[in-house]
Amino acid sequence: WVANIFKKNENSAETAVTYDSEKLRQVLESLECVSGAEIRDSQNASLSDYQDGVGYELTDAVYGNRLDENVFYEKVDEAVNMMASELDLDGSGCYVDPVYTADSREAKEMLEKANRYVNTTITYQFGKKEEVLDGSVISQWIRTGDDCSVSLDSEKEKEYVSQLADKYDTKWKSRTLVTHSGKTVTVPAGGNYGWRVNQDETIAKLNEYLEAGEDYTGEVVYYQRAAQYEEPDYGDTYVEVSISEQHFWYYQNAKVVLESDFVSGDPTKGRDTPKGAYQLAYKARDQVLQGEGYSSPVDYWMPFVDGVGFHDASWRDRFGGSIYKGDGSHGCLNLPPSVAKQLYDKIEAGIAILVY
Repeated sequence: WVANIFKKNENSAETAVTYDSEKLRQVLESLECVSGAEIRDSQNASLSDYQDGVGYELTDAVYGNRLDENVFYEKVDEAVNMMASELDLDGSGCYVDPVYTADSREAKEMLEKANRYVNTTITYQFGKKEEVLDGSVISQWIRTGDDCSVSLDSEKEKEYVSQLADKYDTKWKSRTLVTHSGKTVTVPAGGNYGWRVNQDETIAKLNEYLEAGEDYTGEVVYYQRAAQYEEPDYGDTYVEVSISEQHFWYYQNAKVVLESDFVSGDPTKGRDTPKGAYQLAYKARDQVLQGEGYSSPVDYWMPFVDGVGFHDASWRDRFGGSIYKGDGSHGCLNLPPSVAKQLYDKIEAGIAILVY
């Protein structure tokens, strides 16, 4: 052996004992700690139930007893190879622990953002009426993710704003009108006059306020406005148009400032003047009105719907009565030239035209 001190030797020995790792895995899979009925998942830190006037608090993480099976099998395999008789599952990191606890940055940011949302108050004003949006409603929109993210349920937002529009929009709806004679009539639905909420823009603005935690008091965003919120929404400056009487009355501040006979669309040819509540689109001078079978130059043009409007009709020498039945217009309201000029000088775009 003395001589061997100065020699390099390599020796090998075959493993005396081996085991079937697949069979071991099958045994492990049957253990109560792997597949038993009492297995509970860990839960990340979460938001508490919403409390009016307070908001949310953090509910701390809950540690369960579900094993990470891959880690567990690996640690048992190591223990068997080391001839160990015990394996500390907790100390070996075999359990699936919560990712986020109440002390996690992500959980704290989740709490801060959710409370910013629900502690914001939005007050929408509709004239003398108000709609208050606060945490009691916003809390129903809060959605959290497994990664502690916080978002707002866009469908819930749309539903809320849609309900506001259904309640306060007046465009396309019928209206009552106390006529020149004191009789109350219904102006048919379908006209283009009235309030109409721009729902997409209202939601976009709402999200801006909530993200910033900024209280807001004011109006929603509108596509179109009317004269006033209170009924009637067309206010006290408007044009009353009676097809049966072939006469109109223009009111300013509830007083008639101009009235006249006219000739409306010819119903015998399917050219009826459309009935409903409309708004004057604009007014223009020296236009040529063209359509199927006609081309008419006019000095004063005041349209309110689909190419239909007030204009002078110098080619007519009579107005009113039953002329429109058989010799009516293509839908427009033909006026005496002097009346058309007066109306043009007085009326402005946006004023309600109530045709019944």
